[in-house]
Amino acid sequence: MKKFRNIFFVWGIVTIVYTIWSFSAYYRSESFLFHLSGGLFVSGILTFAIGMFSHMSATGLFDGFMYGFKRNRRAKLKEIDADYEEDEEEDPEDRLLRKQSAWNWVYVGVGSTVLSFLIALI
Repeated sequence: MKKFRNIFFVWGIVTIVYTIWSFSAYYRSESFLFHLSGGLFVSGILTFAIGMFSHMSATGLFDGFMYGFKRNRRAKLKEIDADYEEDEEEDPEDRLLRKQSAWNWVYVGVGSTVLSFLIALI
């Protein structure tokens, strides 16, 4: 449960803020469950997106995109300091832990979205 603490913290804040904003801003004739369903949907999509982008980062998808930027940065830093050396690459174990953590975000996002749809059916 400790590994889900940050996820539920973000998820809960987004759900509460969106639900209160939605309830106070418009559609006052709708029930509170309608607004709660919307809050769960928004927070579910947000946590799902964070999880997917984190997973893409952990798998190395962005490494290919960032290669050119890193090469230019390295050349500029070599001009400034001839003794400059790059940081070490990330350990495969650390990358595996980041992948597993990213999947937790995805699971919470999908669960929240499904819960939103179930509440909407009530």
